[in-house]
Amino acid sequence: MSKQWRIAPILAMAMALVMLISACGGSADSPSSSSTPGTTAKTAGTPGSYNCVQGTIATNGSTALGPLVKKVASDYQNKCSGANISTALTGSGAGLTAVSSGNAQIGNSDVFANATKTPGLVDHQVTTVDFAVVINSKVTGVTNLTAAQIKDIYTGKATNWSQVGGPSLQIVAVSRPSGSGTRVTFEQFVLEGKESVGGPTHLTASTTGDVAKTVSQTAGAISYVATSAVASNNLTAVTIDGVQDTAANVQSNSYKFWNIEHMYTKGPATGLAQAFIDYMQSDTSKQAAKTLGFIDISTLSAAAVAAKQPKS
Repeated sequence: MSKQWRIAPILAMAMALVMLISACGGSADSPSSSSTPGTTAKTAGTPGSYNCVQGTIATNGSTALGPLVKKVASDYQNKCSGANISTALTGSGAGLTAVSSGNAQIGNSDVFANATKTPGLVDHQVTTVDFAVVINSKVTGVTNLTAAQIKDIYTGKATNWSQVGGPSLQIVAVSRPSGSGTRVTFEQFVLEGKESVGGPTHLTASTTGDVAKTVSQTAGAISYVATSAVASNNLTAVTIDGVQDTAANVQSNSYKFWNIEHMYTKGPATGLAQAFIDYMQSDTSKQAAKTLGFIDISTLSAAAVAAKQPKS
């Protein structure tokens, strides 16, 4: 009996030691990226949170939002082992179609989705982007264009720069494809109507990069791009109705050519898609957005945000 009594305390101590080791193994210092594929941390679904989730997702869409998505995805993957995020720059319309059909987990868009064309999508608004009207360097003497003059150009009424205060030089209007969110924003908030320009001097460029290259290399060219592409491509931007493209003017909606950036999911976001969308609104990602020329949506006036909502 005395021998058994001596063994009992030893066994109790051993069990306590096992429990202590087990508890330490679950310490908060352990990388959260060790979670199983498809699982999320408890705070997933909280904008701005940072949660490592394993898995593979594809994002698709806006070429304006694309550089920020790529930058944040690279940062997230560097921090979170086992996370793989690909980004295809196909345009807003194609991105919405891809996520709606299940070919992508996130569809990036410069515009609101059409619930009839792409039903069942959930909107995650992550930032705002401003756009600029840009001209080729040979278009001298033009620093401002009114919305009416821009409309004349993109409806074919003005065909020479001398008609809008510039040199005697043929206007080459460069458009984005009809599925482009940038084009939709341009038509809604600058033209307040549809583009109808055509003919041999009318060109179409598919992406932000293509637009920048075409305008810089084509004498007399005019187009519209995300403001972040202006300086990096040596483009000349003009003011619109005398209003400069600045953060303050976007925040008050004095400058009209901007829009809300969306990341759409098919139904509620889950897993890595949710964690990535949350991280898009973290302080680290917001700083990256600012560096790339995006404007924090939380800094906009209520009136500015309301002005970009779909009309019923």
